[in-house]
Amino acid sequence: MNIDAGSFFILVGTLAAGGAAGYVVSNKHLLDQPTPAPTPSASVAPPAKPALPACDDSLGIPGTCPPPVYSADETGCGALPTKRCDDFKQTMKPKIAERAVACLNAINPGLRCDPLRLDLCAHLALMSACPEAEDPDREMADAVAPAPSSLATACQAIVLECATAPIGPTQRDCRATLAGMTELGRSKMVDCMKAHCGDKGLLHCEAVIDVK
Repeated sequence: MNIDAGSFFILVGTLAAGGAAGYVVSNKHLLDQPTPAPTPSASVAPPAKPALPACDDSLGIPGTCPPPVYSADETGCGALPTKRCDDFKQTMKPKIAERAVACLNAINPGLRCDPLRLDLCAHLALMSACPEAEDPDREMADAVAPAPSSLATACQAIVLECATAPIGPTQRDCRATLAGMTELGRSKMVDCMKAHCGDKGLLHCEAVIDVK
């Protein structure tokens, strides 16, 4: 209800004199004016969530490899831990190699001669790698088929090579294993799986440069 200054003072004087009813009747046209609807407040958009950092395995600095393990009674394994650590650095992407080397260095020096422990460090690091996107499919007949990625090419070769093995790797397992590897690592995986698909498999071929 909008009331101008003159009407306001009349209202005050009338109420002071006890003549409220008379004012209402005489100024009914003022009081009956519709009250304007409240202006809706502008909706406030919620603050945007900060974007998560992109997964990137190219950023990392692997630590120093341990020295060879020798012992007076010749029960040490020599350069095995050092060699496997160097393999990690060459076959894995920097961030993945950083994790694998840290795992190896965390093993008690007396236990670093156990190849299974070294293989486990490689496996755990590789399983933490950023997944690589699937290769785009050819959806239109006239579309140009994209060149397969090195990951797809390596896994196709591995799965094909192991097709006759009792328990061969799947594309999914292969992609998960090779995603954290360098081009050298993927090439060495293909070589190892061609020779040892039946006995070593993905787990024991991971990050191995010298295939025996």
